[in-house]
Amino acid sequence: MWGSVVEAIPIPGLLIDRNGRIRESNAAVRRLFSDQINGRHYVAALRQPSLLDALERALAAGETTSAQFLAADERGDVAFEATCTPVGDTGHVLACFEDRTAMEDAGQMRRDFVANVSHELRTPLTALLGFIETLRGTARDDAAVRERFLGIMEREARRMNRLVGDLLSLSRVEAEERLQPTDPVQLPAVVRSVVNALGPLAAEHDVQ
Repeated sequence: MWGSVVEAIPIPGLLIDRNGRIRESNAAVRRLFSDQINGRHYVAALRQPSLLDALERALAAGETTSAQFLAADERGDVAFEATCTPVGDTGHVLACFEDRTAMEDAGQMRRDFVANVSHELRTPLTALLGFIETLRGTARDDAAVRERFLGIMEREARRMNRLVGDLLSLSRVEAEERLQPTDPVQLPAVVRSVVNALGPLAAEHDVQ
């Protein structure tokens, strides 16, 4: 009976008895670890420290535990989340392993996105702070320089406003429509804008 139950699990899964031996396993988990894991002690068969710890706690305390670990397959490293569930009062533990690689990749993409956005916002903020410092100092009484810097500061403020608007639009697309933006980005214009904005500060510090 247990063999049919474990084999029917759509993700890698195995059953460990009260003595710590793998009683049943399905084809998916055997591809992940070994074809010869049935009958072996889980410590010798699985060799994943976080997983072993979760299984030990589930067997000893009779409560559901979880763990994350990496395993290798034909795709490379795969991130799994293991859920170890005691089976009634049998002393057995059922362990199932869910592939979380896509979710981990999505999380990394979000972290990279936040880092990139932070950088994009920091650039105009740095320019604004530099111009404010200059206007308080050497350019305080130079009307021509002051007007020039104020114009650049306005452009940088508008740039930050567009970035915030883009973020809000992206959030709406992701939350509601889930449509990929298709508007082309004119990179030369973006580069020219950054160069024009930071040019005076670069020249002031002899940076070319």
